[in-house]
Amino acid sequence: MAILKHINRLKYMDFMIKRRATGDLDSFARKNGLCKRAMTGVIGEMKELGFPIKYDRARNTYYYEEEGQMVRSLFSKEGRLLTNDQLRTIGNYDKLCFSEAYVFEVCQEG
Repeated sequence: MAILKHINRLKYMDFMIKRRATGDLDSFARKNGLCKRAMTGVIGEMKELGFPIKYDRARNTYYYEEEGQMVRSLFSKEGRLLTNDQLRTIGNYDKLCFSEAYVFEVCQEG
């Protein structure tokens, strides 16, 4: 499944970035089996997800400018995020649609 491959790549990249062991863009792309353009895209996606990725030109490696942790699971048991009762207080959750920016939003008519 493609999404699992992508998640595993993110885990690997996170591991390497935390250790400042990525090398430059070309090297990091090769380690990931990607071309430089695709690698730039994945790094951009990670930044959009909130990963504080920076590049150290003196050491030729990517690093995080803040301490943090990658979320370990995409599935959360009830009570850790919003419960069904909490979702009901938002409104008619049957009318909620996926949002790239906010996870979900009210579906647009049309």
